[in-house]
Amino acid sequence: MKNYEWSLDALYKGYDDPIFLEDIEKLKNWKCTLSDVCQKLQKETKEIKLHEGLALLEKIREYTYRLKMYTQLRLSVDSNDEQNNVWSYTVNNLIADISYYESMVWNILLDIEDLESLIETDAKARDYRFLLHEKIQKRKYDLNEQQEQILSMLYPTGIKAFSDMYYALTGNAKANFRGEVLPLTKVKNMCHDTCKEVRKDAFLAELKAYEAIAEPLSFAISAIKSQQLKEARLRGYKDPLEKMLIESRMRKNTLDVMMKSIEAYLPMFRTYLKKKASLLGYAQGLPWYEIYATLGECGFHFSIEECNAYILKHFKPVSEHLYQMVKRAFEEDWIDYPTRKGKQPGAFCENLGWIKESRMITNYNYTLSDIVTVAHELGHAFHGMMIEDQPILNREYCMPLAETASTFNENIIYNALAADMNAKDRLLVLDTQLSALCQNILDIYARFQFEKAVFEHVEKGFLNASQLCELMKEALLKSFGDGLDPKYLHPYRWIIKVHYYLPDIAYYNFPYTFGALFSRGLYAKYQAEGSTFIPKYEALLQATTTNTVEDVARIAGIDITTDTFWKQSLQSIVDQMQEFLKLIEKE
Repeated sequence: MKNYEWSLDALYKGYDDPIFLEDIEKLKNWKCTLSDVCQKLQKETKEIKLHEGLALLEKIREYTYRLKMYTQLRLSVDSNDEQNNVWSYTVNNLIADISYYESMVWNILLDIEDLESLIETDAKARDYRFLLHEKIQKRKYDLNEQQEQILSMLYPTGIKAFSDMYYALTGNAKANFRGEVLPLTKVKNMCHDTCKEVRKDAFLAELKAYEAIAEPLSFAISAIKSQQLKEARLRGYKDPLEKMLIESRMRKNTLDVMMKSIEAYLPMFRTYLKKKASLLGYAQGLPWYEIYATLGECGFHFSIEECNAYILKHFKPVSEHLYQMVKRAFEEDWIDYPTRKGKQPGAFCENLGWIKESRMITNYNYTLSDIVTVAHELGHAFHGMMIEDQPILNREYCMPLAETASTFNENIIYNALAADMNAKDRLLVLDTQLSALCQNILDIYARFQFEKAVFEHVEKGFLNASQLCELMKEALLKSFGDGLDPKYLHPYRWIIKVHYYLPDIAYYNFPYTFGALFSRGLYAKYQAEGSTFIPKYEALLQATTTNTVEDVARIAGIDITTDTFWKQSLQSIVDQMQEFLKLIEKE
């Protein structure tokens, strides 16, 4: 019987694989020889510096990335395997040492005389025109050589170690559900159960379980956010948000316009939630354990086989490229589905451009939302496929655009489900979609406000678990308002979301809202234009690694620097909410 766990054999056959060990040795040798290589490169002509420097950066990126991904992927599904922890630590330490020399090579390139002119005339440089211009602009945020080396050396035992601690604690956490001790991830997934009593009991068990790991994780989040703040300012950024926006290739004005548009629509979302709470029998707004509840008992149960078949059926008419990639992903075991001990919660996708594949994890629980989650992660894989022929240094898209293809896929599945179901089940599908949109708009807005508050507080000192819980409750109420029952908030949302513990990224929250609203606009264009829109959509995805967010949007004829687009997308959600409530009242 198929176990539906992924296969990583296309990367390496194991830690004893001669190819894996050979690649580890290459990293160790580079650690010893890169200093001499850099000194030699420094003495070459500007053309040789440019060509050999870029070639060296490509080689470093390829080997460090694939070794890091292999160890990180194995660790993500089994944090209890000692080898996974040992090898992840080893690889991260080697990469930290090599990253110093990687920075040195970039400095040699950026010091080339008349580099701006060379970029326009040299074929190799033209491949990296956008990246090189971006590096030139961001160079003012670089530290001196000694400072960069110190940060690089401290990374594995500092901010990265706190991040790894998060995975270990959450991956092994247990919850006592009705007298049975279960993995926390399994109890957490019960928020989608068809029974209200199960949802409530699971929620209370989940909160109780977080008490056991809250204090150590308060140290982790305080340390991570404190270091992110200090390093951002050390480099010359105003704060981590400015750093994130620059790395996101996104103007502050674009974020501000999107957030102000959301704030204008918060009352309408709250009205919907209050009405939904009333229909479910709650007078004080929705208790958090009902945030995913549907207006009626949702009895959908999708096996993994049914999930995969359904996704293939509905992706095929949209894009043959998407269909063929998804078919391959299912046949070649790119996805790790089941929840098990030591596996991290949630879902993610990693693009593995050097083998032209991706790997995804979910914690599959046979619900409607699980089908949507699988489709979502396959969107990330499709995005990876669209950029895999780019030169290796051009395979990184910015965070706001990271959710474009994934959320576009969600729209495909939600619309297919709504069309395929009978009248009663269609309402349940629409309800599920609207609940997800509330999360992408209201919950993300709350997470953004919470992270802002955390950065303000860690500047003054350490935040303990109770303080973090209070900040989270304040953020939830600021966003959801009276749409939530204040007696049943979720104060531990700061533990649930892995994004707060990512060592290299702050504010990985607003990109989800951007993705939800941007993809909704893209999907509306697909509905209006049909299959003729798909080549434009694929070209847009291909352009995401070498353009600003604003320029990518223009490929689809969208201006995201004014509130018109954002309010249109938000209004389309509100219209859907109002239509849904009218249909419910007729039932």
